[in-house]
Amino acid sequence: MKTIKNINIFILTSIISLIMFTSCGGDYLDVEPTSTITSDRLKELGNESPEAFLEVLQPQVTGLYSWMIQYNSAGSARHNDFGHLAIMLITDLMNEDMLQNTSNYGWYYDCYDLSQRPNYASVDVFMPWNYYYKLIKSANDIIALFSEDVTDKDLLVFKGQALAMRAFGYYYLVQLYQHTYVGHEEDPAVPIVTETTTAAEIANNPRAKVKDVYELILSDLTTAYDLLKDYTRASKVELDQQVVAGLLARTYLNMEDGTNAAKYAKIARQGYTLSIEEWDCVTGTGFVDINEPDWMWGADVNSQTRIATSGIVNPTSHLSSVSYGYTTAGNMQKMIDAKLYSLIPSTDLRKKAFADSQMSVWGYNVPQYANLKFGTYNGTNDNFGDCVLMRAAEMYLIEAEGLCLSGDNAGAQNVLYEFVSTRDQEAVKSSATGSALRNEIYLQRRIELWGEGFSYFDHKRLKLGFTRSYEGTNHREDAMYNKGPEDDVFRFRIPRQEIINNNGIEESDNND
Repeated sequence: MKTIKNINIFILTSIISLIMFTSCGGDYLDVEPTSTITSDRLKELGNESPEAFLEVLQPQVTGLYSWMIQYNSAGSARHNDFGHLAIMLITDLMNEDMLQNTSNYGWYYDCYDLSQRPNYASVDVFMPWNYYYKLIKSANDIIALFSEDVTDKDLLVFKGQALAMRAFGYYYLVQLYQHTYVGHEEDPAVPIVTETTTAAEIANNPRAKVKDVYELILSDLTTAYDLLKDYTRASKVELDQQVVAGLLARTYLNMEDGTNAAKYAKIARQGYTLSIEEWDCVTGTGFVDINEPDWMWGADVNSQTRIATSGIVNPTSHLSSVSYGYTTAGNMQKMIDAKLYSLIPSTDLRKKAFADSQMSVWGYNVPQYANLKFGTYNGTNDNFGDCVLMRAAEMYLIEAEGLCLSGDNAGAQNVLYEFVSTRDQEAVKSSATGSALRNEIYLQRRIELWGEGFSYFDHKRLKLGFTRSYEGTNHREDAMYNKGPEDDVFRFRIPRQEIINNNGIEESDNND
């Protein structure tokens, strides 16, 4: 048996290496590797030796998580390309809650001044589309390896994780390339590619309807939730059932299904503690440690991680006002909107996450309103700060909003107070109901989740515009736009390369 197992590992490793090689080629939606061993035979080998299959699947799933902080995902060696957090920074800067202090070095400023959208042939427009479809491609490759009769629970954990990661990719694609779910269910979103989609179908693959993309997301997440039951993960880098519950909560909130949003958010946050230490951003280090008690899912950056060894192509370089990188070298601080800052009570510990005046922190001169939330790693200039992907705080806020949406105002008030009282000891339990209560919850999301990639998507789902031009604004004059609800700025353009390669999408389909 040992000899058979080793032979199986060799064959499976060879085949999957070939699959992963083709998925990183020029056409990022290729799905059919060339091989003398069929995919059916590969599935049979997996059933014959689950141990061998397990050893091969592990690095492939690990690759999905590594992709979350992928250096140079678009292959153009641009210094704003470091994975999912790079795209979240793009979206945060396209709203009103975050601004960039200067255009020095150029990185991200075209997102802030909204000038990147018209040029749909640019790398910046190509990067999000390419990034999430490559993630989906890698997830599809793993899912395709499973035959219907696989029952080994250890193997099915990997399928569950791949399904959840595929859903994660579509969750962001459907929001980036179309308006929110409610009211746009029939509108064109993005092409659907699964493990069964052929190369010929990919070459002529129209934009699926918003509702169809959400149906796939919910199907993948629901299946993943079941497959990950009783699974204990090795670290917070991996998905487990509670994190998948968090993804379900996010999805149901987008769909304005308050009952299910609240249900899964409550499941997701069980066992996590609302941290307050990380908000001590001046004497502490801020949001850089995956071991914080309320971090549910994150990327663990260390001295070997490529985005860290790059020195300057990482979230810390572009977000932190007190670390080595583009922010401090180019005076490119990411700052909070002055009006939003004024809405944070002085008794709220989260106000410490932003400079109340020009000040010196960790040896850096920091201007008023600059964020201190994303700090320095152990007081050093090594950009090894971990990247947060989900926190329990978000789940409290989803639960509160879900309860409010479902008509349980008292329940929403209780959850909101349970959360806010950990941030502000003088907080008073809300007596608001309906839309007024929902607005209070949304304000807490804006404060709590600032800089974590939620603002743009919240404005979309709540059908809000944004206002940068007002008395006392700190937004830069060349970016002082006001936009109404569902303005075209809330839909990314499909990259030119996709329109050229995909006969199912015409120029007229491109969100103009």
